[in-house]
Amino acid sequence: MKLNLTFFALVGIIFLSTTSLKAQTTTDSFTPSHLKAAEQYLIATGINTQFEGIIDNMISASSAQIPEAQRPTFLKVMKVFMSKYYTWDTLKDRFAKLYASELSEVELNQLSTFYNSPIGKKISSKTPLLMQKSMAIGQQTIAVHRSELEQMMKDAFQTIEAPAKQ
Repeated sequence: MKLNLTFFALVGIIFLSTTSLKAQTTTDSFTPSHLKAAEQYLIATGINTQFEGIIDNMISASSAQIPEAQRPTFLKVMKVFMSKYYTWDTLKDRFAKLYASELSEVELNQLSTFYNSPIGKKISSKTPLLMQKSMAIGQQTIAVHRSELEQMMKDAFQTIEAPAKQ
């Protein structure tokens, strides 16, 4: 009995390993219709029209960490850089492959149907605002407890540095 369990465990491990390896090596072989379904899903969510606003929000949020005197230059450089490399047009094919690797063509078509429905369009239009408000909630939560976080970091790094000094 022990031999059978060991044998089955070994076969299971080999099977899972080769299945995982196969999944990793075939993720770039999608049918054109699967990739088109992924792109249509992304478009149905409105990401293509909201992309620039999302990027602006990301840049704005990250600029809060920059000293005010350097902020205008930081914003200018980031906008130029992002408009060159991080646009819907430059990334849509990679996003489509990403979604195609995680969702079947049928699932993507079902999601597109949902996002093209009235409730799907509503949630899609509300998502950037909800994300922005969610980030604000997170920032407020951290701000309220900032001193505790700073103390925790200080304590943690003192513990790490203390053995190095000995």
